[in-house]
Amino acid sequence: MDDSYIGIEGYSTTTPGIRAQIKYDPESFIVNEIPIELPQKPDGKYTVLKIRLTNWDTNKFLMHLADRLHISNKRITYAGTKDKLGITTQYFCINLPAGQDIGEIHIKDAEILSCFRTDRMIKLGDLMGNQFIIGIKSDDSIEEKINNTVKQIMENRGFPNFYGVQRFGSIRANTHRIGKLILQNKYAEAVKLYIYDPEFDVEDYRKHFGETEDAELALKEFPEYLTFERSLLGYIAREKKYDNAFSVFPRNLSILFIHAYQSYLFNRILSARMKLTGSMYSVMEGDLLYSVDSYCNPDKRELIRATKYNIDKLNRLSEEGRIRTALPLIGYNTEMSGGVEGEIESHVMESEMISTEDFDISSNQKLGSSGDYRVMSVLPLNFMVLEKNRVNFSLGRGIYATSLLREIIKGNLY
Repeated sequence: MDDSYIGIEGYSTTTPGIRAQIKYDPESFIVNEIPIELPQKPDGKYTVLKIRLTNWDTNKFLMHLADRLHISNKRITYAGTKDKLGITTQYFCINLPAGQDIGEIHIKDAEILSCFRTDRMIKLGDLMGNQFIIGIKSDDSIEEKINNTVKQIMENRGFPNFYGVQRFGSIRANTHRIGKLILQNKYAEAVKLYIYDPEFDVEDYRKHFGETEDAELALKEFPEYLTFERSLLGYIAREKKYDNAFSVFPRNLSILFIHAYQSYLFNRILSARMKLTGSMYSVMEGDLLYSVDSYCNPDKRELIRATKYNIDKLNRLSEEGRIRTALPLIGYNTEMSGGVEGEIESHVMESEMISTEDFDISSNQKLGSSGDYRVMSVLPLNFMVLEKNRVNFSLGRGIYATSLLREIIKGNLY
């Protein structure tokens, strides 16, 4: 799959790529969440579990955990979603009455490292960032090449903050296409594409559904482990319609389709910005910007607009790494950039034949999105090359390690 499929084009560095592979086994991709401060309180309302997971998708693990605890999955939250492939240490927050113990929990490839109570509920994004320890498999000597690319990234004041392929589905990278169909009110097409996508799927049971659209037959053929697909098929078989089928998913899962399409648009906008300017830190009149911390996490309390009166000051602050230009995750309340950047955003929207109003989904308000902003460039912290071609570094919340590795490898990562 070419990167352009998910809206990514170009690189911010000019160093040569390397022939390499990542995620060749679980130990080659280790992610440890760096949490915000969570004051512990013995009689607190929430129970927090720190869990090490091996090859678990975050949402699927949440559903298994809820099942083991005999509670609704809506009573469990988490700080960050993680890809299935790898070893991850994550924090899950469970709403249990004071005095009620979670008891013994045994789930395959899941180890509870610690458990405590707090009065603060963990919400998505309640992280400082993530630490990564990643193996890069190559037959070449690559340490010098890696360090040269990282040096250029530091000189450039950052690398492009693209959404990685995991955002779009690590095996079937089509969630953004499903999201666009939902925005276009093509609900039946969206549901069918989730169950069978001819661009990715080769399994006979998926092909049979694509040919027959017989949900009852598909329920007999689809494997038990495909719980999400089977939930949709059960709804279709029962209700004899596709409308509102995604309501069988938790909202935090069904909204991912819309978020994935927003991410695709962001990638396209950032790719066009890079092609036009080639800079990771130059501020243009009309840009929108955030102050950032050492992890490049934005302070979203104030969105700064660049004008002819403040642009010199903003460029100095940007070069110092204190602010970052932010590009829109387009929604129905999005304030678009001005100037040249605004023209880029308008061009991408026109080419997609999508408007901001489309994100206010009248047929299903739970899937609507008001929009957000994301800084266009970021820096790694404490980057080191370890023994055996392993790299260790930290990134702010929501920043994809694969986007950094893409700059280093400059080719297919898998």
